[in-house]
Amino acid sequence: METTAAVQQLNILPVDFSYRMPVELFGTFDKETGKRTSRRKCTFTAIKVISDIFSFSVRKDGSKSDCTRSIEQFKRDLNISESSVRRALKTEGYFTRTEGRKNSYQFDTENNYVCGGHYKLEAWMTRPVLLEGGLLILTDAEQAVVAFFNSECNRKPQELSTREIAERLDMSVPPVQAAINKLTDKKYMLVYCTQKGVNGHKKSKYIINRKLFQQLNNAEKKAQKAIEKAKKKNADGKPSDDKPQKSTYTKATIDREFYERKNRREDAVRATVARAMADEEFKTASETLKRLAPQIAFATIKNAPNLAELQAKERELIERKKTALKRLKIDEAELSEEFYISCLKCRDKLFTASGELCSCFSRGAPPGKV
Repeated sequence: METTAAVQQLNILPVDFSYRMPVELFGTFDKETGKRTSRRKCTFTAIKVISDIFSFSVRKDGSKSDCTRSIEQFKRDLNISESSVRRALKTEGYFTRTEGRKNSYQFDTENNYVCGGHYKLEAWMTRPVLLEGGLLILTDAEQAVVAFFNSECNRKPQELSTREIAERLDMSVPPVQAAINKLTDKKYMLVYCTQKGVNGHKKSKYIINRKLFQQLNNAEKKAQKAIEKAKKKNADGKPSDDKPQKSTYTKATIDREFYERKNRREDAVRATVARAMADEEFKTASETLKRLAPQIAFATIKNAPNLAELQAKERELIERKKTALKRLKIDEAELSEEFYISCLKCRDKLFTASGELCSCFSRGAPPGKV
């Protein structure tokens, strides 16, 4: 299996921009038969920790270096709990540890095969990301799926079935399909599905959204350079006492404002939908449309002779909904959260396209980039 290895790691920044997840950690396969010879070695959380140690201590040319990491750094960079980090560091057989002020780790290449390639996981994938359509939060399992796509479907589209991906990552099919649905959703579009298979057993064609990946990577680098620059301003190399507090306060208040606006929009939509659903005509048309949608999808795939009839019925139901809304004096746009956005400049994201904190922010945060 061909994979794209991540760039050489340099253990210099608080958060690196990518790290390599050895394929063998997800289990091994017989090269001739293709059958699995071993299962996934450990939990996804442990894989992330082991991969972080591997990326920092084993370079692409095979040379080794020390991976000096504290519990707090593992916790922060991989976005996992302290207890999960401690459990992962108890995993035996993959690395050695030298005790010190800051523990030093070495991945054990002598007793572990790492010849199968790597799945590349970007640093931003481990944390919530605010995209055009909303806040994207990937679970550990979803991070494994997106890393697989990032490695296998980076340069050109690849044909894969959901079952094949699940087999490679030693996962069950449903969570893999759920991850694919999220990654290809129009709200996020991290992965493009250029050709859809008939079902999970059939192969679909995928390629990652390279432009978006690059934008997020650049944002990651920019944020880390800002952190390093702030540190260098202090004579002892440590941030001043007030800066972290201001940063923490600003982030907390921005998060609170973001979710307050989001909840306000959701509540407004729920209230409007409830008022519309109280009308029998609107309710009947809406529920019939829901039942009709899968029938139309199936008829479209099979090119069924009754497709035109189903589509005509769909148009009729849509018109009935519009008529009911008009009678209720509800604009159709009121059924969408977009209608209740309070700031058209930032669209309630609190940041403008240039990355500046929007003037609509009402919490008294300092001006400029955060």
